[in-house]
Amino acid sequence: MHRDRLGFKIKPMSNGYEAWIRDVQQALGSINMSMDDWQGRWPFDFQAEYNAGARADAAAMKANRFWWYQQNKSLLQDCRSTPNCWLPRGHQGACEPLNPDSDTNARTGAYQRGDYVKVEFPDEVTGIGEWMWVRVTRCDEEKGLIFGVLDNEPLNDYQSTVVLGSELAVSYSQVREHKKPTEFTRQ
Repeated sequence: MHRDRLGFKIKPMSNGYEAWIRDVQQALGSINMSMDDWQGRWPFDFQAEYNAGARADAAAMKANRFWWYQQNKSLLQDCRSTPNCWLPRGHQGACEPLNPDSDTNARTGAYQRGDYVKVEFPDEVTGIGEWMWVRVTRCDEEKGLIFGVLDNEPLNDYQSTVVLGSELAVSYSQVREHKKPTEFTRQ
């Protein structure tokens, strides 16, 4: 601590991000969410939130939704009614978007042309379904439908009704996974 030219005691300010992240941790602690427990498993981009000027408490709530969304997905208990709803499958009440502040979903929809969605195709004979990728061509947000083209060669026999390249309509509730084209890597 030092004194300014008028004699006031001046305490050096700590790094802005460090102070902000302490406030985030405090906000998370108030809802019994330990950043240490969750951040290591599913990293949330706190730096981006800070850089965007987010309040610490708002960033904490956004991280909370993100972590619950990731946990529900990992347990295969994510909501199937609306894409990016962070609540568990079968929740009561309205779906809640992962990022309520974003107008992206409202403006352009959760699924874009060229995106891929993984969908279950049940086998009526064996009862054993298979998961296949569908490339999105368009969506009907109001009806919760994705229109696309099957991007996998089916293993099961669907009497030639479902083949590589088939044009399909799929309900949002059937989507198990969603990826942008850039998320696929060559192996």
